[in-house]
Amino acid sequence: MRKPGRLTEVQCKEKDMTVKERNVFDAIDMWWKEFGYGPSYDDIMRITGDKGRGNVHRVIDNLVKLGVCKKIKGKDRSVRPVYIKFSELA
Repeated sequence: MRKPGRLTEVQCKEKDMTVKERNVFDAIDMWWKEFGYGPSYDDIMRITGDKGRGNVHRVIDNLVKLGVCKKIKGKDRSVRPVYIKFSELA
């Protein structure tokens, strides 16, 4: 059962994002669907063509503020779209 306020995959993809935010979100979404775990910032940089981790970090922080992504502070590869629940992965 879905928590109230949690966005579905369709709702996440319909959110108003900048081109860069959309590219990073799509990279994170694709990575989770392909590998079953989150991408590193370096992986996202390679996929999107970004030149620095700081840019990726800033965009991910914006995606978290928009409510389309979640991450666990201090945990590598923890960024994920909100519609993917960690409890369902184990």
